Amino acid sequence: MSAEPDWQSKKQHYQRGDVVAGYDDRRFKGGVSGPKSERKWRMILKATRGVSIATVLDLPCGTGRFTQRILEHGWKLVNGDISQPMLTAAREYAAPGLLGSARMDAEKLPFADGSIDLVMSIRFLMHVPRDVRIRIYREYARVARHVVIDVRHKYSLGLWWKKLRRALGVRVKVPEHRYTLRELNTDLQEAGLQCVRRVWNMPPFSEKLVLLCKRA
Repeated sequence: MSAEPDWQSKKQHYQRGDVVAGYDDRRFKGGVSGPKSERKWRMILKATRGVSIATVLDLPCGTGRFTQRILEHGWKLVNGDISQPMLTAAREYAAPGLLGSARMDAEKLPFADGSIDLVMSIRFLMHVPRDVRIRIYREYARVARHVVIDVRHKYSLGLWWKKLRRALGVRVKVPEHRYTLRELNTDLQEAGLQCVRRVWNMPPFSEKLVLLCKRA
């Protein structure tokens, strides 16, 4: 069994200004306008096709990777993140339609039940241990009619290639958590969510999967 992510360490890591300063180019090869961000945004649009959405909570919003895309799409947006430096960076992309931004913890959201049309939670949950993920899923289900999440799965040739290289002594990072579909469905059901659409990224090469969920 793979080790659980070190959640407390992750939360502290993203409070550092030096981490935030180079985050986009380091992670997305071209920053918020790069091809990785554009590909993920197309997956989000495909996942939400046909769903009536007016208000979106992007949590964690990070440095505002999707801020302009969300606002240009005509959705009203609240940006949330546990990292103040991330929120500060995200404000650079503010535009009409941004309802506000606030520091918040996904385990206890400051919103009334059912007050948001869509919670969008991207590139986050693989950093979170299972017991915390369930609490976060429950909060998403409580405040929103629909939830879009991305997860990493175990059905990827890329994942096994990383494991092989590490076994051969190559220094390569193999992330802590990858889902099977059975594990994913179990977690969602325990949290009161139901998956209604899956969008796969370049199977079988990519390990990225975007899901549209609703309250069960």
